[in-house]
Amino acid sequence: MQKTLIGKDGYLFLQNDSARELDVHNKNLCLIKNSLSRFDSIKHKYMITVFPNKSFLYKRFLPDGFDMKYRPGFDTYKKYFDSQIIDGYEILKNETDVYYKTDTHINLKGAYIMYCIFIKEANKIFNLGIVSKVCKIECTNTDNLSSIGVGIGDLTWPSNLGHQSIQSTLDTYYYSDDICALYCKHKIQKNDGQVAFFLFENNKLCNKTNSLDGEILSWHHVSKYILYKNNSYKKLPEKKIVIFYDSFLLSTLSLYMEIFNEVFLVKSTTNFELINHISPDYVFEFRTERFLM
Repeated sequence: MQKTLIGKDGYLFLQNDSARELDVHNKNLCLIKNSLSRFDSIKHKYMITVFPNKSFLYKRFLPDGFDMKYRPGFDTYKKYFDSQIIDGYEILKNETDVYYKTDTHINLKGAYIMYCIFIKEANKIFNLGIVSKVCKIECTNTDNLSSIGVGIGDLTWPSNLGHQSIQSTLDTYYYSDDICALYCKHKIQKNDGQVAFFLFENNKLCNKTNSLDGEILSWHHVSKYILYKNNSYKKLPEKKIVIFYDSFLLSTLSLYMEIFNEVFLVKSTTNFELINHISPDYVFEFRTERFLM
């Protein structure tokens, strides 16, 4: 079944997937199945940042017939986490052009805004003193995001578009020379002292970096491996953190790697077994609202 919903003014949206975000916001569908009490043991050192769904943030560009006003999943999380949850919708609702038109994801402009807010809120909640990196974000118009080669433009892909035809694939691509691009760009090298790649097997972390020598960091790598950065040679807060994230963080991964002495990045929702093994000082999670289940 086609997953691309054609909206107004060149905007495309996601539909017909397991997260059912259109039904969540339009019909007040709550998909949360498990009690949030599972976070009780780590709540004192945990903070979650929620990226808004594109269909809710840009509801004015949806086809007629949608009344996007409900947020049952977010409301449940907000009630439990209170000040330890960052609402990306409130941050981005008055910003312009922070999501791609032809892709499901936030663009670098929006992701950088969220990064800066994360630093500010983490400092306030945990009294950390992290310094955010000042970056200049630039943009260029493109006929097709897919042609750039960084895994974006997904709502124009035949696998999502199906037999539908769209009038245009025009979009705006955001980039920065101040941010080291990792996804689809970083070449993995053994013993380079940069990013290491681990698997969590038999209740221990196994370094697999050498076996990946020469490969370009792709969806396969972030989905399968835990990314690790040791910054002990820099003057950073001497803390060990774990970050759980989804694809919305891919364009800014390198920024989050540089904020603490040791950083583990895991592309999944909260894994309590892994947290118990690593025993981090703080746990941060970044999740798109449609995955609040």
